[in-house]
Amino acid sequence: MIDPMEQVIRHCTYPIWARRNHPNLWSFFKEYEKTQFWSPERIREFQWQKLQRIVRLAFERCPYYARKFQEIGLSPKDLRDPSDILKLPVLTREDLQQNQDTLLARGVPPDSYEDNFTGGSTGSPVAFKVSKFRWASRKATTLRHDSWTGWNVGKRLGILWGHPNERADQTTRGRLRNALLYRHVLLNTFDVKEHSLGLFLDELRAKKIRYLQAYSRSLLLFAEYISKQGIAPPLISAAITSAECLTPDERKFIEDVLGCRTFDRYGCREFSVIASECQAHEGLHIAAENLLVEFVLGDRHARPDEVGAILVTDLTNEAMPFIRYRIGDMGMPMDGVCSCGRGLPRMQMIAGRVTDFVHTPDGRWLSGVAVNTYLIAQLPGVRQAQIFQETCDHLHFRLIASGRDTVAAEKFLEGQVPKMFGGGMSHSVEWVPHIAPEPSGKTRVTISRCPQTHGLGSFTAATVGSGRLHQDPAGLRNDAPQERTASRTEGRT
Repeated sequence: MIDPMEQVIRHCTYPIWARRNHPNLWSFFKEYEKTQFWSPERIREFQWQKLQRIVRLAFERCPYYARKFQEIGLSPKDLRDPSDILKLPVLTREDLQQNQDTLLARGVPPDSYEDNFTGGSTGSPVAFKVSKFRWASRKATTLRHDSWTGWNVGKRLGILWGHPNERADQTTRGRLRNALLYRHVLLNTFDVKEHSLGLFLDELRAKKIRYLQAYSRSLLLFAEYISKQGIAPPLISAAITSAECLTPDERKFIEDVLGCRTFDRYGCREFSVIASECQAHEGLHIAAENLLVEFVLGDRHARPDEVGAILVTDLTNEAMPFIRYRIGDMGMPMDGVCSCGRGLPRMQMIAGRVTDFVHTPDGRWLSGVAVNTYLIAQLPGVRQAQIFQETCDHLHFRLIASGRDTVAAEKFLEGQVPKMFGGGMSHSVEWVPHIAPEPSGKTRVTISRCPQTHGLGSFTAATVGSGRLHQDPAGLRNDAPQERTASRTEGRT
């Protein structure tokens, strides 16, 4: 049955909005619908040309890159072959934190870029700039990858996402905007109660929503709720999972409970969508038109059968170039071409992150990703942070200072902790020189050992088929993290 409002949004209101706010969005989308089926060789040549251009621009306009290149005796003309990328210096999160002014390209008008920020999967907050031209290509890439699930602009979408404030569409303007552009139904995982899970389920059914987008562990929580209650799931066609890591058993549990396929996604605030699964589910396709993803082992690139550290170069963001950015994850390049026919390179995630829910004294669950994005990333004077929860009425913040001023961060927490977690939540602050990473090399931002939150709250997992989801899916009872097939996307961009 044709949905008239879906057609109105797809062919009228959304294109009008896009032309006004992101003039290049639709042209990018149409372009990417074609380029995804280019041959791997043609895509590599396209990337090589864009890489040469962004390196030259960074050298000429960004004092940071000019200095780094001069220190190693390198210039853009030395980039003669794609393998020469190994000569370029690596950009780290610490570099971003400490060189904001010199990483910003000179001569870029302030109205040509937008500010963004991330708390990062390692709890190290950082701000950065994204050119408006790049914003349009990011959104177009996201639309393309969303379309692989069967979803398209105008279709209703159920979202399990985190935001510290009430739903933006509660205002008259917000409701109108949502009705005419997005048709989203949101479960705010920054404030989850068992009652809200039931209301979300009812709304999915009433509005016949067939597609979901979710923090992976929020979707797991939703599936656990349905399983525990012994109720029929909504009729879902596909679910996009991102931002956090799931074990294969957890992913199977979600798919068995909801009766749909999940589409894994990997990304971050710095680049938006990096890679996504297509209908074939044969690895994650990299958004190669704008991103060059490397997998590095020591001083060489990893082979398809090897795990390497992931470095990402944004080939399009001219306001603040990201060249060989060490994102902090491990992955494996894949050989060959996907059976879907797309020539985009593919990858597998090997080690991602585990982000726990934080439990509040009044019975809410707050997604660790949302806590990281809207609290940790806002902390002034903090280079890295970790939240540890032993009991449900106390949070212990372990902070690494970026300077001498520690008072600002403590005052910020005094004001924000009651707002986010409720008046019954107390907290303590410990300033430390170092936060030890997990054996995987990643640093968990939120660690909850509150008894009520093991297994994502009081919900228990039911046996589905031949597999059982552990009562402790995040592996919190064991300091050694489980290997995860992971996705990581901070923010819906």
